[in-house]
Amino acid sequence: MLVCYVKAGQCKNEVVIKVHQTGPALASIEVETICEHIKKLAEELKNIKVGEEMTLPVCETQVYKIASKYLCRTSCVVPSAILKAIEVQFKIFEPINVSIEFIEL
Repeated sequence: MLVCYVKAGQCKNEVVIKVHQTGPALASIEVETICEHIKKLAEELKNIKVGEEMTLPVCETQVYKIASKYLCRTSCVVPSAILKAIEVQFKIFEPINVSIEFIEL
């Protein structure tokens, strides 16, 4: 199991994403958060076929299709973090942290 922590930004919500490998190319997602939008996303996002999910255009992934129904803003980083966590759990990419920093306004 992989555990990923996300501090979402403006909303100040914190999210813990847990990715369980339930088969050779199958993942289940568990999410801990106080955000009602992310909770709804997690409730509907059950089993993910990793091979399919990782080869689709981003707007066609199960993660983003479901996120588009529930999230309060399009810039929420949690769907991206879910996909990143899946990549790491299945050793598609290494576990390298990401960040967004605003340098100048």
